[in-house]
Amino acid sequence: MEMKSTAATLKQIRQHYRISQAQLAKLLNTSVRTVQHWEQADYQPSGAAVRLIQILAADDAVLPALTQFKEDDQIMYLEHDDQKLTIMDVPFRNRKEYRATLNAIISNMYEGFEPTKFDIQMAQRSYVEGSPTVQEMLDQILNEKSATSK
Repeated sequence: MEMKSTAATLKQIRQHYRISQAQLAKLLNTSVRTVQHWEQADYQPSGAAVRLIQILAADDAVLPALTQFKEDDQIMYLEHDDQKLTIMDVPFRNRKEYRATLNAIISNMYEGFEPTKFDIQMAQRSYVEGSPTVQEMLDQILNEKSATSK
């Protein structure tokens, strides 16, 4: 999106849905001042905000769904402990490995990925044992699936 068209799009979205800058900021998980800057074309949004703006502009069903989602507080939570260096009770050897894994998982969660404990264990295992081969990963996944289906 160009800055001018982004600014115009944001204003159109707010007018169309009859929402304030504060309400839009809450939906986009940003500050009111940031929305003001975007609308004035001082700078443009990035990351997930760009996608949400595009979706809001394209589909009238999105705002009610987002509002419902926020009100229901169904935000995905990743269980982790910064003191114990654990993610879903899987311990990490040091802060560097813990932070790298946590950041990678959270980044993927924005794309809709819901991590399982097995995913975390595989990530942690790669630090200890090195990266597994493709065949080892497939074998692990198949073993996990057969164990859970029994």
